[in-house]
Amino acid sequence: MKKIFTRKKIVILLIVLAAVIVVFNMLNNSKTEDVFVANVAPLEKKTIEQIISVKAPLEGIEKADVVSALNYEIIDIKVKEGDIVKKDQVLAVLDSEELEKQIKTEENQIELTYLQQQEKLKSLQLEYDKAVLELENVKDSYESNKALFENDIITEENFKKIETSLVEARKNVEGYNAVNGKVSLSSAEEKQLEIQRQQLEEKKEDLDKIYIKSPIDGTVTRVNVNIGRYAKDTEDEKAMFVVENLQNLQMKVSISEFDIGKIKNGQTVKVYSDILGNEFAEGTVARISPTAEQKDSNNMERVIPVLIDIVKKPDTLIAGVIASAKINVDKSENVFAVPAGAILQDENENHKIFILNDDKTVKSVAVEIGLETDLETEIWGEGLQEGMNVVVNPDNTLTDGMAASLNEENKEDK
Repeated sequence: MKKIFTRKKIVILLIVLAAVIVVFNMLNNSKTEDVFVANVAPLEKKTIEQIISVKAPLEGIEKADVVSALNYEIIDIKVKEGDIVKKDQVLAVLDSEELEKQIKTEENQIELTYLQQQEKLKSLQLEYDKAVLELENVKDSYESNKALFENDIITEENFKKIETSLVEARKNVEGYNAVNGKVSLSSAEEKQLEIQRQQLEEKKEDLDKIYIKSPIDGTVTRVNVNIGRYAKDTEDEKAMFVVENLQNLQMKVSISEFDIGKIKNGQTVKVYSDILGNEFAEGTVARISPTAEQKDSNNMERVIPVLIDIVKKPDTLIAGVIASAKINVDKSENVFAVPAGAILQDENENHKIFILNDDKTVKSVAVEIGLETDLETEIWGEGLQEGMNVVVNPDNTLTDGMAASLNEENKEDK
């Protein structure tokens, strides 16, 4: 009996021990599941900048598309791409032979018209003088016949004929364009000669236009013509020449209507391009358009044109390349900043962060937020100290005093 009792005690003991192990494992698993795995970053003071990034080609600050008002054959091209030119420097020369012929023809036509008009004036003057003399004779006859009629010497019918002759003689004289006895041409005839002379002057002015000149100081960046072709027969119907002031570059960028309120004249800009490698150029916001425009024909979004002047650049930067402009629209120095995801907001729109304590529990700290960038947000509040471990992956399950474990990657970093 004693042996049987002993075996029972051993079985009971084993059963109790197994139960204890099961309960322990359950409690241990429950505890592990409740521990929050925290990613942390040390709280430190820094400088953060709010940046708006846009892309656009770099251009010369001054650009001229050189075209010709004349369409004559090109007989000389005096520059090539890359040449530096001054304002009014001759870029090309057109053949003036045809124009000179036209000018000579116009001069001859004007001379002929003038001679014809002078001959006509002489003839008209003779006719006018004759008409005036005829009028004087009719007037004398009228006065004589009037006295005869009043004395019943001639009939009324005869007097009426004399009277009619006087009226016709006066009309004949008045039909001439004369002042103080001198006949002049009609307004239309004088205008005709004036127009011909104006046309001649225009053609003479065109003689200077056979010299295609640069309207600005700059560098010839494109030559779209060849000797022997006509001035308007350019490659792809482009300008004959393109001249740009490459000493000073600029970017014409388009800013979204949602961001334009952040852009101000004078803001600093860093300009990056593949051609610069790790270097960058410096610029400033020079001008903001007062009106918006449609982004493109397929998009109803409105954008505002903004001009950026390049104020300092590496020598390798050239016009025509695509560049990325990073506009510094705001800046906070020597402030606490955390990743945006580290900040939680409650139902009252109050903000807080969580700190991982040395005892591996978390504690919330109320904060105010300031400047926000794409990656970080400025914060301030009571109790914030440099070196605190800020939980960068909090969620709404966190409560003060909750146990947390450090992410293995954070452990390796430390």
